[in-house]
Amino acid sequence: MTQASTDYILRTQQIVKRYKGVVALDRVSIHIRRGTIHGLLGENGAGKSTLVSLISGLIAPTEGKILFDGEEVQGSDVKQMEARGVFLVTQEPMIVESMSVADNLMLGRWPLARGLRGVVDRRALADEAGRALAGTGLEAGMPAGRLSAVEKRKLNILRALFSGGKLLILDEPTAALTLADRDQMFDFMRELKATGVSFVFISHYNEEILGICDGVSVLRDGRLAGEMDTLASIDADALSELVVGRDVPLFHRRHPATIAGPGWRVENLRAPGVEIDRFQIAPGEVVGFAGLPGSGAKEFAKVLFGLARASAGSFSHAGKPVALPDHPQAAFAAGIAYLSDDRRRDGFVGLQSIAHNISMSSLGDLSAAGVVDKARERRMVGHYFDALRIKAASPDVAVGTLSGGNAQKVVLSRLLATGPRLLILDEPTRGIDVGVKEEIHRLVDSLTSDGMSVIVITSDLDELIRLVDRVCVFVGGRVQRECVGAALDKDVVLEAAFGAATA
Repeated sequence: MTQASTDYILRTQQIVKRYKGVVALDRVSIHIRRGTIHGLLGENGAGKSTLVSLISGLIAPTEGKILFDGEEVQGSDVKQMEARGVFLVTQEPMIVESMSVADNLMLGRWPLARGLRGVVDRRALADEAGRALAGTGLEAGMPAGRLSAVEKRKLNILRALFSGGKLLILDEPTAALTLADRDQMFDFMRELKATGVSFVFISHYNEEILGICDGVSVLRDGRLAGEMDTLASIDADALSELVVGRDVPLFHRRHPATIAGPGWRVENLRAPGVEIDRFQIAPGEVVGFAGLPGSGAKEFAKVLFGLARASAGSFSHAGKPVALPDHPQAAFAAGIAYLSDDRRRDGFVGLQSIAHNISMSSLGDLSAAGVVDKARERRMVGHYFDALRIKAASPDVAVGTLSGGNAQKVVLSRLLATGPRLLILDEPTRGIDVGVKEEIHRLVDSLTSDGMSVIVITSDLDELIRLVDRVCVFVGGRVQRECVGAALDKDVVLEAAFGAATA
């Protein structure tokens, strides 16, 4: 084994993967240095999932070689790769919530009592788990269901390490995490890197790649578009251009862009975690909500859509009273639509077609005497399928097979088909590549030109500042500060959210 080969924990050499004549990966050679965090970037469909499946042993390459620790890997076998030390840590934490942290840590590897077949040695389990969890902040006996989102991800990583993990593949590990949680996760990764653990880090956020990674490989259309051992000389714009293959001008909304006339107005609203004395949003206005978890930003949005009930308050639109929705169906009827921050859980039915998902919230308008007018449904589905440029063979394709960006377009189509006048977007571009992200930004801007009011909640403050006309910073269930004009600045928003919370 040469010195050069020992520098890398994993290498692929001219990897090719074909599926029935379709080339998913075309002669891809990547190099991951030992004891580093290596970013893997690419648009949806660029080949990242295929490459990860090859590295983790889920599938075998059609051509080329995979070398781990300097030795060629033969065939495809997940157990073989895990025995070597390669573990895939999925985006959704694989946790048995009814079991303890210790049981999850040693899942399937529980120490057995001597002489008692199938009986777990609880004392040995507690001792081993206690040693493995020392200094991690996790308690062995705590039920896993009580862990926070970041703690569940840490437990997934620790389980891989406990099983002998040397190279951990993290698939969008910051999804659904707050900024504070993300920073905690990054600190944890740096601590493990210092002990010699290597990572493949998959993310659609350039600032995350630049903030945590030592090097990066970029895939585009199944080919390696570029690879760097250091990121010192590249910025977010250059990374975006490498991912997409062209310059991607970032959308910046022009201010002000509102339409004259009365819009939506809320007064003296009281609900769990929410105390709003007065809030209004004009036709054509985009307002950002920002704040720490539990600040009231998301809670207020859910009250407006009927996902949480208000105990008091008045609501109006265009000067006319509107009943505060007590159910999402009532919100749709009032002209309010809400995009959840978890599209897989709340946004679509993965086994159903694109067409069914787009029309499902509008079936009442598409029906007569309880029978759906199929011709009208096809026209409506076709309109949004084309207008939002959903990439699929046809509207009959199951949504669960789509990339994250195209699935999000389907969810947006479903909401827009209800004809909303107030659109609430909670993390609208989470887990979406840079190209589709900019498409969604421009879509939001075009919707406001017809007078639609839009509320945006996102943990990506750079995105928030570029997309909105003003930002409402929530603290303790109230709007602590409004940022507009010169105050529409990321640092000002952060200071308002964190400073007031600390005080």
